[in-house]
Amino acid sequence: MIRIFAVCNGTLLEKLGTGVSPTYTRIHFLLKELAEYTDVTIDAVSYDISPGGGIPRRVADNVRKTLAALRSAYRIRRDRPWVYFAYPHSMTTVQNRLLFSFCSFIGARTILDLHDTLEQTGAVGDGKEQLSRRFEAHSLKSASMIVALNQPMWDHVSRIYGLNGTPVVIAPNAFEDIFMHLYPEPYRAVNGRCNVCYIGALTRNRGIDLLVEACTALHAANPDIMLHLYGPYGPGLGQELRDRIEHSDCIVRRELPRESIPATLKSMDLLVMPYNPEEPYLNLSSPTKLYEYIGTTIPILCTKCESLMEIGSNGGIVYVDYSTEAFVAAIEDLLKNPGKREDLSQRLFAVRENHTWREQAARVRRGLLEYQSGRDGERSEEEPGSTIR
Repeated sequence: MIRIFAVCNGTLLEKLGTGVSPTYTRIHFLLKELAEYTDVTIDAVSYDISPGGGIPRRVADNVRKTLAALRSAYRIRRDRPWVYFAYPHSMTTVQNRLLFSFCSFIGARTILDLHDTLEQTGAVGDGKEQLSRRFEAHSLKSASMIVALNQPMWDHVSRIYGLNGTPVVIAPNAFEDIFMHLYPEPYRAVNGRCNVCYIGALTRNRGIDLLVEACTALHAANPDIMLHLYGPYGPGLGQELRDRIEHSDCIVRRELPRESIPATLKSMDLLVMPYNPEEPYLNLSSPTKLYEYIGTTIPILCTKCESLMEIGSNGGIVYVDYSTEAFVAAIEDLLKNPGKREDLSQRLFAVRENHTWREQAARVRRGLLEYQSGRDGERSEEEPGSTIR
């Protein structure tokens, strides 16, 4: 039996809600799929968060978080489960950092689900670190098991912090079942429609400037080409580029609630993942959006980030250099050749079941069972990347 106590607001396990981040998405669906197994139980403490702002609200929320942490500590000590922390999300409150230290003190086994590291702040954030590098090192070295998004990311982190020998399970992000229902068949090209789409925050190093340049140039020659940007503005995207996006006759930018995105993509012809591979963090990232792209089977254009190259190894993703010229050439070629787009979709359709949350939960469960049984974590050829390394 695998008993897991999740250090997060238990309401997140019950319902994902609207307008949520990729972090919440991963926590919700990964733990939800784990709970589907008859030999896995998931527990957490739920508490309310006050609406609005102001000092009284913050005080009330901190009281609730403290009470939740005390209840969590009691259950952890009583039940001795695996204790799940999403890093860095779970560590952004002092109450949860103390819970992590409490787990180390009593010898409770901890799972650190490594979503991001402090490098993200420098790559796409505002430069303000919520945690110290010392605490990040402490968390990684103290965890009983780490769940990492991909092998290149783990190799990089383990090299920086000297984590050789730490048990790790590789479990990338994924897409939820709604994509299977909305996209039961491979993509079919529609004559005269040329919609290019990017989902996610519009920040520096995400290739937004290159995408705008490329689609603007292509639109001048083919007015059917439109660029759809679904996401908010973020750090590092200059006002000049923002104004250009908002006043362009070939760019549509909207912010959508997360639950609307799967259906909205049905009118798209090319989904783009334009991250800058020269930025170390982005070169090793595992963005949820790419897996949701796969869930639609709509053709994908992606830059040559190391962590993403293997995903399209069956030829289902077109990889390009990080340059405006490369984007123009690739987008033009794909939009002019509907047969090529449909072939890409067939290849994605053939492998998309490997990228569901169900598959990632299976990997984590197998890793936990191996740890509990004392196996040495040898990987079999039939289950690559699914067990302890």
